[in-house]
Amino acid sequence: MPRTRSLFFENSVIQPIYHSASFFFSNSKQVENYHKGLEKLGRYGRYDNPSWLEVESELALLDQADQALLFPSGMNAISTILLTFLQSGDQCIYTGKGYRNIRNLCSAVLPRYGITTVSVPLDTPGSFRQAFTKAYNPKTRIVLLECPSNPHLYVPDILFVKSQVRGNTLIVVDSTLASPINLKPVTLGADLVVHSCGKYIAGHSDVMAGSVAGSGKLIEQIRALRNVLGAIPDPHTAFLLRRGMHSLALRMEYLNRAGARVADFLSSEPKVKRVFYTGLATHPHAELAQQMFCGHGALMLFELDGNSRTARRFIDLLRIPFMATHFGGPYSLVEQCSLFTYYKESVAERKRLGISDTHIRLSLGLEPTEKIIRDLKSAFRAI
Repeated sequence: MPRTRSLFFENSVIQPIYHSASFFFSNSKQVENYHKGLEKLGRYGRYDNPSWLEVESELALLDQADQALLFPSGMNAISTILLTFLQSGDQCIYTGKGYRNIRNLCSAVLPRYGITTVSVPLDTPGSFRQAFTKAYNPKTRIVLLECPSNPHLYVPDILFVKSQVRGNTLIVVDSTLASPINLKPVTLGADLVVHSCGKYIAGHSDVMAGSVAGSGKLIEQIRALRNVLGAIPDPHTAFLLRRGMHSLALRMEYLNRAGARVADFLSSEPKVKRVFYTGLATHPHAELAQQMFCGHGALMLFELDGNSRTARRFIDLLRIPFMATHFGGPYSLVEQCSLFTYYKESVAERKRLGISDTHIRLSLGLEPTEKIIRDLKSAFRAI
């Protein structure tokens, strides 16, 4: 039986899903051209798949980088980056009061391999700059920044960090909470940009994926380790991710407007003590955020005036948001932080991280903003 190419319909508008573990070559010259990078072909499913190679190219364009790589999750992308560039004796500086599993990775896992890790506070721009200057030294190989951080939306000064680092120090920025629409870390001096792609980028709450984008030289080093570890996305995930990317700019335009309106409403509510949203002048990093971001997204943290029971009752009274942990999807989500992400943390640790029993994280979806505000008003009146 004669061999034919697997791509039968080259005029398909939508990229097909390539559920193939192996790819053939027509002749030996083609194999040689593949190894030299002269022909974009598949070889084996752990190294190449057209379904995610195309998405990687589009992600690189979004982040204004040379190349990008896909991973099964954002944490997997970060872990692979750190394993690629860190070795015993190196130091990794990371932003404090951020995403729980990044903190766990840096504080509990990396030290087991002889890597020193230092957490720097983000509460104010001044405290961050002072702590970073004190922590940075010639052994610092990676600076890992969440921009903005989860859940307070603190903003590390990437330009300041860039002005301070020397030698082979790499600046890695996780800008998941900003999206590639609202922030381009590469333009501020970041070497690598990470996204948890299942959030804003995919946009439908049905994908788990991560990405890293940067220079070709750095990406090739990460790719080599990814090939060894086998940390690749499945082709259907890549297909769903690309589907979401088609509407990313439109969704972010809506979510930026909705986020600003709801944050303004919450900041005027007497039963709310404080709102963390980078688009508000009251945010400790508002000035820096205005300089760096094109928009402020649809996730916010606010603190109720009351106690844990007040927060629970308020959330239980809401009718539109689902009580769930995620953001960037079509549906609004809400959670009491101490009951969800920080439930297993001690009271002392939650206090250190700036999480009280009345902190509520709200992520807006694509519902009409007026309905969300009416729902919030109704719950406020009832507590």
